[in-house]
Amino acid sequence: MRAAVVPCASIYRRAEVFHGTACSDCAVVLTLGKLQASLCAMRAMKPGMQQLIVAGGLRSQQPATSNQQPTTNNQQPATSNKQPVVGANCSVDCLQRWEVVGGADKGGIIVRVGRGLGTQCERERLATGAVVEQLQLVGDRLRYQRIKGAGPHEGWVSVALKDGTELLRRTAEAEASGKPLQGHAVENGPMSTESSTSNEAAGSKADLPSTSDGGNSGGSKLEQPNAALQPPASETAANGSKEMNAPVGSLTFDDAETLLCAEADPMTEVTSTTETLTPPDARVEETVTAATEPPAYPATIAVGVRVEVHSLKSRADLNGRRAVVVARDDAADRWEVRLQGPRGEECVRCKPENLAIIAARQSAKKSQGDVAFKEGRHDVAVCFYKEALREDAQGDAELSATLHSNLAAAHANLGDHVSALREAETAVQLRPLYGKAHSRKGLSLLNLGRAKEAQESYVQAVRLEPTTDGYLAGLRHATEQLVQSQSAVCRLADADKLKESGNAALKAGDVSLAVASYTIALAMVAPLAEAGDQSLQQSLAVYSSNRSQAFAKLNQWTFALADGEAAKRASPKWFRAYIRVGHAYLGQNHTEVAYKTFLFASTLESGYQEAIQACGRVLWQLPQLASPVATRRMRRFAEDAHRPRGFCRIFAISDVHIDHGDSVVNWANGISATEFKNDILLVAGDLGDTFNAVKIGLSTFKKKFRRVFYVPGNHDMWIRPNTADSTKFKFKDSIDKLLAMLDMCDNIGAEMMPAEVMTDVYVVPLLSWWAASFVGGPGYVPDDGLRYDAFCKWPMGDEVAHKWFLQWNNRFLERIQEQQRERGRKGEAVTFSHFLPVSELPCGGAPSLASGCLELEGQIHSVGATLHIWGHTHISMRSVVRGVTYQQHSLMGAEYGHAAQAKFLKVYDGSLVKEPRSHNVY
Repeated sequence: MRAAVVPCASIYRRAEVFHGTACSDCAVVLTLGKLQASLCAMRAMKPGMQQLIVAGGLRSQQPATSNQQPTTNNQQPATSNKQPVVGANCSVDCLQRWEVVGGADKGGIIVRVGRGLGTQCERERLATGAVVEQLQLVGDRLRYQRIKGAGPHEGWVSVALKDGTELLRRTAEAEASGKPLQGHAVENGPMSTESSTSNEAAGSKADLPSTSDGGNSGGSKLEQPNAALQPPASETAANGSKEMNAPVGSLTFDDAETLLCAEADPMTEVTSTTETLTPPDARVEETVTAATEPPAYPATIAVGVRVEVHSLKSRADLNGRRAVVVARDDAADRWEVRLQGPRGEECVRCKPENLAIIAARQSAKKSQGDVAFKEGRHDVAVCFYKEALREDAQGDAELSATLHSNLAAAHANLGDHVSALREAETAVQLRPLYGKAHSRKGLSLLNLGRAKEAQESYVQAVRLEPTTDGYLAGLRHATEQLVQSQSAVCRLADADKLKESGNAALKAGDVSLAVASYTIALAMVAPLAEAGDQSLQQSLAVYSSNRSQAFAKLNQWTFALADGEAAKRASPKWFRAYIRVGHAYLGQNHTEVAYKTFLFASTLESGYQEAIQACGRVLWQLPQLASPVATRRMRRFAEDAHRPRGFCRIFAISDVHIDHGDSVVNWANGISATEFKNDILLVAGDLGDTFNAVKIGLSTFKKKFRRVFYVPGNHDMWIRPNTADSTKFKFKDSIDKLLAMLDMCDNIGAEMMPAEVMTDVYVVPLLSWWAASFVGGPGYVPDDGLRYDAFCKWPMGDEVAHKWFLQWNNRFLERIQEQQRERGRKGEAVTFSHFLPVSELPCGGAPSLASGCLELEGQIHSVGATLHIWGHTHISMRSVVRGVTYQQHSLMGAEYGHAAQAKFLKVYDGSLVKEPRSHNVY
């Protein structure tokens, strides 16, 4: 009989049967015996419909909220040497001990790293029966230090649910808890410690490497990006070309409120603007679930009917999977069904003979039992479920399996695990691919002291429903009992073997087996690492990284992110951990966070090549403006659309260069504090050479104007040496700086997105960069040996940067055009850019090769704009070209001087001003 080592189960994710070699000394051997046939049969089948237990226990790794403080790469998870902290609202007895009494059916209660419920979850739950010492008590949130039991050593937990259910109980003297685990929540059962809301990760899917982490070095291959990526440009061009930059500012600005920290983790740098991600909702199983409620006994296949796929030859992996019928193709005689499972939703077309209708009748007795279970009247629930079996479930295997499973849960909560085991086994016989029944069988076996059999059941449950947290917790408990006598040396040796098995499974496409192998490897080393063995941190990081990749292949981005973050915590300087985190955020469509994370990874040892390739994949997704943060910014588009025409005035200015002397700062500060309070200002670029200068300029204008719209100029995109941009913020390229400027605009209230500022009046910022084609036409490549704006670092290359910005503009221009078509009128639009849109405009002293972008003209005309503001050349003038009035109103002159009484340009006052005039700022 074949055997396999079964070390400790998952920290909090998935596991499944694996094949290995038993350690001759102390490894626990799991004989596959009766599991062999059933698991081999299931190997070819994909998991059925995901059914998440009512618990919300998925470990959500959420982007930091706006009030989160930056942390450094050297920051470590909380350790045991911290002293108790007495908070302002702390109870008198700050050394009070508590016992965990809740969360028994979920493997414990959720622990978070911070006090808020939106902060990051720990990988493990705090086990039921654990004893903790109070460090701080604020309301119903307890910061603890674990004394006995399993779970994170330190963190924040809730002492009670909102409904008053007790999760922790004060105890005068803590003793080791021997209390057996209680039953799982029943279908339609009560909510657990901290339930989560449903928010399926959206967005494009990251093409992940096919190979896995084998240690500290080496890497997996990523698709070569289309962008011509280059290493960060040095201050001296490698080809010997002369670098050309305009005059630099003489002032520097120290900003106490830093957006970024020099050594900060990129996730704390940028996630303040990302929307909170929540794990998938903890769901309960309904007897019938479908997009459209089907009849109780559907006689024929129809849209909305639940079906099970069977006998497919071309896609044998789909056999046994459950789905909902969504469409009919009469011509091909095929039904389109939407499958549900660990890979998310997938639509396939099947012949009618490959679909079996899943019919389940409704039961009033079952519903009454569910209510009683929720109310904690488990004995009453047992009676109702038995009546439902007798009266409603005869001949209905689907309903019978659900009722027997619910009976198992009710008996378990009553402490009768013998009866619970009997009911769970019956449910498994009726429905072999029912993950919840396997899990409840495992729970009872575990409480009866039959850990090996319990592990077998939990393995099957996890195999069927790999992202149900309760199953993973049960598997962890079972395997922890099995390996508790193993030595540290044997655990590490077995864990490395499991990692190799996982790598092989991942390459072979058996992702579930890979997750199981990595999960058990993690469970074996994590307790030792948390106990203080620093030599295991890198192994812990590698196992977490590999499992993150496996979850990513299942499109389970929340799980992938959790493991990526765990790898970061274990090895803060390891580039691969950040690669995993970046892919997880990319899978959730958080492109800005992903890009910054990959950039940070490129600075770590051995990480440059792989990370830069990943940056190239994300780079051209950024201008699609499809991320949650970009969507949120675009919501401001219509916030003033209800205001009537003439509600406010619009002014414009360019090339302020606020860092070119105290006189500019004095001019800006001297602007009237009341004259423009209801008005709008357009700033057409070149506010300053550095991030802080731009921030000071925009902040000053925002104090004077109701709304301030801004596009960056070439000076704004510089990363000057020996300034905060390069020494403090450490912008790695100009896209990195642009993303930081967008975040900064969010924080101070300035805007870089378009808006309908009054009914049918549009303000349209056009981000831009110069193109050589402005002088030589399409395809022109200059050969003058000069590199203009050498302080800029464009990852796509200087010659391609303008195309990136054009794509950015197109996304919102399409929205404006659609709205204009729907209304049947263009309205009035003011566009503005930093660079010249037409070659008829003079460049003055600016180099013509680095002054304009001809493609901007088409974008201006696309929204019917008749007035366009531009900057760059420091020539205040007006010119009409092909029906559009082009106007520049630069604060600075050709020699970077300005008049002490410099004015704004008024472009709208009741309607567009045909000949815009200057307006006093005082």
